[in-house]
Amino acid sequence: MMPSTHRKITVLLTGAGGDQSVFIWKALKQSHLDIRIVACDSNYLAVGLYRTDRGYVVPCADSVDYLPRLKDIIISENIDMVMTGGRQEMMLLAEHANRIQEETGAYVVAPHFETLKIAGDKWQLVSFLKENGFCYPRSCIPTDRPACDKFLQEVPFPYIVKGRYGAGSRGLAVAHDRQELDHFAAQVHAPIIQEYLLPDDEEYTVGCFCNSRAQAVGSIVMKRTLGHGLTNKACVVFHEAISRYCESIAEKLGYIGPLNLQLRLTDRGPVLFEINPRFSSTESARAYFNFNMPEMCIRHFLFHEEIPRPVINTGYFFRVFDDVFVDERSIEKTRQTGISDGISGKLVPNF
Repeated sequence: MMPSTHRKITVLLTGAGGDQSVFIWKALKQSHLDIRIVACDSNYLAVGLYRTDRGYVVPCADSVDYLPRLKDIIISENIDMVMTGGRQEMMLLAEHANRIQEETGAYVVAPHFETLKIAGDKWQLVSFLKENGFCYPRSCIPTDRPACDKFLQEVPFPYIVKGRYGAGSRGLAVAHDRQELDHFAAQVHAPIIQEYLLPDDEEYTVGCFCNSRAQAVGSIVMKRTLGHGLTNKACVVFHEAISRYCESIAEKLGYIGPLNLQLRLTDRGPVLFEINPRFSSTESARAYFNFNMPEMCIRHFLFHEEIPRPVINTGYFFRVFDDVFVDERSIEKTRQTGISDGISGKLVPNF
C-alpha cells in the first residue's frame, strides 16, 4: 500500500502478552502509516508492555473494573482504534463495541456478537455451513444418540474428538477405534465428533478482510504446518477455489473486519473446520506478503478508504522465537505503578 498523508493514529492493543497481539504489533510496525501503539494486559510481565510506546496493567477481562479502566486509557491516550487477539477480551469488547465508541470515540475491531457465537460453537458452525450449501466436516454430538449412531455407521474411523466451544487444538484427540472414541469423548466437555479430513498435508490458513458492507475485499491463502499451537511454517499460494470458498463464507456470515479460516483441501474440495473472527498469529507474515489487515482496518474504518483487492506476493515464511530483554528496574517500576513508559524491551539482532 502507498504511504499515507493522514494524521498519526494511536492504537490500543489489549492482551499484550498473547501471541496474537504480538503479531498485530509486528504487522503495524510494517505499515506505512504513522502509528503510535499503546498496550495493556492484566500481567505486568506481558512482553507487549515493553515493546510499545506505552503500556498499562489492567484488571482481568472478567473483572467489573476492566471496561471502566479500558475507557479511561482510551480517553487519556486519545486512542483511535482498539485491537485485540485474546478470546475472552474479544467476546467482551464485541458485546460493548458500540457503547465504547459512543463514549470514547474509539473504533473497536471486533465482530458482531452473533457471529462470535457461531464461530465459537463448532456444532453451530457445521450447521451454518450445511444450511448454506458449503462443504462441511461430517459431524455429530454424543447427546444426539440417533444421529451419532448414524454417523458411526456411515463415516469410517479415525475421528477427531474435541470440545464444541473454544478455539485452537486444545483438547483435540484422534480416535482410531470405538474404545478410544468413548475414552476421549468422556474426557472433553461438550464434545463434538468429526470426520478426519484427508490428506494430512493439505491444511491451509486463510486470512480474509471484509469491508463495512460485509463485502470480502480479498484473502490470502497459506499452506501450513503447525508447531507449538501456531503456524510455524507456511507458503503463500494462489488457489482460486479456496479463496472463493472462504470469501463466500465470510460474506454469508455478514462479516465485517479481519477473519481467519482454517481448512483442509479434500477430494470434495476445501472443507472448513474452524473459523476465528479475529486477527491471526500469521498477521506479521501476511503483512510482509502485502496483506496487512491491521493497516486495512485503520484505512477503512478510520480513514474511510475503499480497500482495493491487494496484490499478494508469494513466498515462504518460517517462524522462530524472539528474545526480548528488559532490565529489572523497568519491570519493577511497571509492577509498582501499573504503567510502562516507552520501549524498554530490547531485541538483540543476532540471527
